Amino acid sequence: MNPSNGFRSKASSNDTITASTSSKIFGNLRTQQGRLSKIAVLEVNRENITTIWPYLLISIRNASFISLDLELSGLGIRKGWSSQSLEDRYQVIRESARSRAILSIGISIFRLLKRKETDQKKRIKYQCQVFNILSLCAAPFVVEPDGLQFLARHKFDFNRLINLGVSYGGDTARKNGCATYDTLKALWEEILSASVPITLHNGIVDLAFIYQHFYSNLPETLVEFLANICDWFTLDESGTPGLFDSKYLAEYSARLKASYLEYVFRKCQRDNAIEASSSRAYISIEFDDLPLSNDSIRTAFDVVDCQLPNPFLEAVIVPNGVSERDAELICKKYATFGFCNLNEKCNLMHNVDLVLDLEEQKQLKLRRRRKHRYDYASKGIRIEDDRQEERAANDGSEEGDELLTDKSSSIVTVDNSKVRDCSMELDNRLEEVASRSISDIERSAVGCHRAGVDSFMTGFSVIFMSRMNVLRKGCFNSEEGNRLPLRGKPIPLIIRKSEFTKRTEDHSIKWERIEKERSRIKHLRTVTLNS
Repeated sequence: MNPSNGFRSKASSNDTITASTSSKIFGNLRTQQGRLSKIAVLEVNRENITTIWPYLLISIRNASFISLDLELSGLGIRKGWSSQSLEDRYQVIRESARSRAILSIGISIFRLLKRKETDQKKRIKYQCQVFNILSLCAAPFVVEPDGLQFLARHKFDFNRLINLGVSYGGDTARKNGCATYDTLKALWEEILSASVPITLHNGIVDLAFIYQHFYSNLPETLVEFLANICDWFTLDESGTPGLFDSKYLAEYSARLKASYLEYVFRKCQRDNAIEASSSRAYISIEFDDLPLSNDSIRTAFDVVDCQLPNPFLEAVIVPNGVSERDAELICKKYATFGFCNLNEKCNLMHNVDLVLDLEEQKQLKLRRRRKHRYDYASKGIRIEDDRQEERAANDGSEEGDELLTDKSSSIVTVDNSKVRDCSMELDNRLEEVASRSISDIERSAVGCHRAGVDSFMTGFSVIFMSRMNVLRKGCFNSEEGNRLPLRGKPIPLIIRKSEFTKRTEDHSIKWERIEKERSRIKHLRTVTLNS
């Protein structure tokens, strides 16, 4: 539910793509040395869901983890979202989920292919397929003008939603004959049955909407809701957590300066390129190109450009510098929260790369000052050590004194040159950007906006922030699982059962069936591995 600014669609899903031209349009669907430059998205709609359904199910059952994101028709009254009482917050979210609809569902399915750790290379390789499902609620729902304007600004195609959206509905819709078979409810049960980790960004709202629209009516209290979804996200008898939130990781683990999705993803994407160029642990993504072999699916395939700035394509990465003039023109609210109430009327810059360039420039200056202080102190210590050595060696040969003096002088010269090189590097970049005009910088890089892209951004961010655990153990850190960030609260919301709260009856009935399917799938996996 965050804007995917800076992304461009290379091929519209309306375009006719033949086998001979597909390779030219889509190119190589792999990252090159950690430089992620494109996101392949497969649109699922009313016309092609029957064809794509088997491929979707196979992808889910072979997944290492699944990332989700939703586009909603609105969020309701915001006033109660910051209430001190968590129960009050839940009631506001519950009312919004009951009255609003899900317009599209982003599902990114990641499968871990390889993890390699040597002195020369530390690479984690995933295969990924991104699905963007258009969903049209069959029951009446509330639409908020602000929400529609937001989606319209980010290129959401409402005509396509109305004409091709996959119909879904609750009990009311079925009673009125508006829906016969709820495909999306069946899809959610398949995801739960797969028993793999799920990633979200600021997931409390998404979980409430998923529960209400694709599972059952939301429980009346927060503790009942947590008790129910605790079953969803407990993957085995040992209590392995199955939910990981990228906003929680950004705030509590990585300690990033901001935690909105676009910032978190772009920061991880840039740092991943730096890690790869420095032979440290990095992520490699390979998008599954199997759908390109099917003529009926190929036309629904699209590639979104998320190319990094030019400096990140070089062998040695030196981020762009930011002049004082450009720094003053960055919208402070956008830089901190990822949005601005003035939207297009704002005369300041809404460019996340510029925000990150400025942040990295400040960090470089800070490192330079620290290094200068360290070198100055080290020089004083070395001079004092040299004096002591000279006094102790007064009875030595003159040759030894000359060697000692030469060695001391050379050490000081090398250290000072490092300080000068660091200063010159920063000064040169600032000179380059000082002459740059404002028109050279994209003021607000607004591209396409879809749930599928956001779900990929979420999944990639979680992998990168958990990369060392994945590299060494092949999984996320369980201590960071089943935790959701809470606005205005110093601690997260932990998904766990209360000893004093029972699961709701309707959930218990549904969960018994899903749990049996989980056990069956786990058994099949065990048999496959053993064979």
